[in-house]
Amino acid sequence: MLSDLSSHCFDHSPLPIVTVEGATDIMRYVNPAFCRLADQTSDQLVGTPFCAMVPDTEECKALLDRIYRTGKPETYTKLASSDSDLDPDPQLSCYAMWPVMANEHAVGVAIQVIETAPPHERTLAMNEALMLGSLRLHEVTADVASLNAQLHAEIAEREQRERDALLLTNEIAHRVKNNLQITVALIALEAKSAAPPCVGGYRAMQARIGAIAELYDLISQTGEGQAIALDAYLREIARTMSESLLESTSGIKIEVQAEALEIDPVRAVPLGLLVNELGTNAIKHAFPHGTGHILLSAMRLGNEIELTVADDGVGMKDKRSGLILEKHGSDYVAIFVRQIGGTIAISTAGPTGTIVRIRLPLHVAARLKS
Repeated sequence: MLSDLSSHCFDHSPLPIVTVEGATDIMRYVNPAFCRLADQTSDQLVGTPFCAMVPDTEECKALLDRIYRTGKPETYTKLASSDSDLDPDPQLSCYAMWPVMANEHAVGVAIQVIETAPPHERTLAMNEALMLGSLRLHEVTADVASLNAQLHAEIAEREQRERDALLLTNEIAHRVKNNLQITVALIALEAKSAAPPCVGGYRAMQARIGAIAELYDLISQTGEGQAIALDAYLREIARTMSESLLESTSGIKIEVQAEALEIDPVRAVPLGLLVNELGTNAIKHAFPHGTGHILLSAMRLGNEIELTVADDGVGMKDKRSGLILEKHGSDYVAIFVRQIGGTIAISTAGPTGTIVRIRLPLHVAARLKS
């Protein structure tokens, strides 16, 4: 680590610099200026203890130990009082030491050897600034690398949690769909042995539960786990109504024409029940002769969705039927319209037929209450 730092920062320094680490203060890097001072190559110096090169080995070790404990820089200068006191190797009798920090602990020491003759003040200041700047750069780089690794780990963990939540949601939806389909099958079996006046009620219940089952089937298949494709949902509802309420020989046909729109899962359940209820009413009352056509459609109008259930049956005898739905809060249709935050309008299609239009917001602006 220290050798990587130093090789980028200190190679061009005019003053000798060496970095040491470990309990025995082994030199891990020496710059070209230090090699010239010691008159040895980098290969000869790296891996050997620094303190063995200096005049006062014990003092050097004490300074290095203090730097590791305190994390503060130290300097050492041994000045000769007379010619007889000169050290045999005076080049290494004056040096400055700076700690290399990581996670608020000294992991090594960078040492700059200073000429025994007083250098020019500006040169000394520039080299000291270079040393300090290089050390701070190393510390900042190490911190950034640590934070970056931590951020990547947190992102990966969050993405995994989101994938797990999606898988769990889809699995729950799949199981709910299976349970509802079992319920639909049991209701169909019960309807076969029920008294004729009760069969219609059983089949209507079967269609309602089937519509909810189809919603959960779509939820279990979606890759987003959020919005539901409205066109696919309407086709599944039409299929469920046909299987539950119409015989294979029936002359009543259900058609779906829908744009590629999406609806949130919260409103998808009441919307599906609403379409099922309107379609069931048309099948029961609009075609006394057993033939006819029902259209389920959905299109975008500005910031709204217009959902239409239309038939070409006998039409409404009571022209005020649209008002009746709004006056009776217990009516299924009125309840479902309110739950999706929509409005309803009922009209005739010429001399015969009925058109029911429901407008609802394209997106939910606030939490809807039933």
